[in-house]
Amino acid sequence: MDKYDLAILASLERDGRQSFVDLAEEVGLSKTPCWTRVQALEKNGTIRGYHADIAPQLLQLKLTAYIQVMIDFGRRAEFEAAALANPAVIECLSMAGEADYLLKVVCEGVDTLDDLLRYNLSLLPGLQRSTTMICLKTIKSRSSLTAAAHWRAKAV
Repeated sequence: MDKYDLAILASLERDGRQSFVDLAEEVGLSKTPCWTRVQALEKNGTIRGYHADIAPQLLQLKLTAYIQVMIDFGRRAEFEAAALANPAVIECLSMAGEADYLLKVVCEGVDTLDDLLRYNLSLLPGLQRSTTMICLKTIKSRSSLTAAAHWRAKAV
């Protein structure tokens, strides 16, 4: 990955809908080489897709919660399959430390979260114990991966 690839990724992180002409101009390439590089970044999995950044509050999803989950070790595959299939689970991360997994959910409010915990998430296979943390305020979200990669390169 060279400086052009990193510049393309940084630009697409800011605006994934821009034209190839605009993208090429911003990174200092002509349209065809820029398009070829984007295709290569998509093919090798660096660019995993394009999406809309949706404001959860405008969908009446005003409460974000993180649930630390401890499970029966022998049921990991079953738990992960159920978490993947569960639309209420926005993110599921395998963890080192006290919790086995960290789940992120977004819902309308405390009553909905209570229902979600009691009648949905508590039924996930292998669940032994969970601890729920409610987010009071988001300070930073969806930061730039290219900026993080650039910072690391300078720090080394």
